Amino acid sequence: MDVFKIATLNINGLASRTKVEMLDDFLRRQDIGILFLQEASHSTIDTLRRCKPCTNVGTSGRGTAMVTRKEITITNITRLPSGRGIAAEYRGIWWGNVYAPSGTIKRREREHFYNNELPYLLRVSPSNLIVGGDFKCVLRVEL
Repeated sequence: MDVFKIATLNINGLASRTKVEMLDDFLRRQDIGILFLQEASHSTIDTLRRCKPCTNVGTSGRGTAMVTRKEITITNITRLPSGRGIAAEYRGIWWGNVYAPSGTIKRREREHFYNNELPYLLRVSPSNLIVGGDFKCVLRVEL
């Protein structure tokens, strides 16, 4: 049985080379097996050295990505056309990474995402499912 760490991170584009190197170092030091990224871009993710990226960049130039250690091979990759989700299988477990729309002006877009896109992304998931990402929702309001 494989044992590894999983992490999720909204990288907000991660434009500078220094920050990309910091992310590379983080992956190595923390021994991350699978990393879910939101607001990822091809130019950023493709430069990571210690892993294999699988991206889903939408029309906005940013999207989601699953970054794995080199020895982890994901299969059955499913991508949402919007770039807001990616899912894949690894050893009988379905892994999903989501990046939901945010803000009050995107309420309808967010509802569409949760009612249509997310069920499509996870439609073939087996009983073993791990979903991470940036859900843009409040579970409990504290005053």
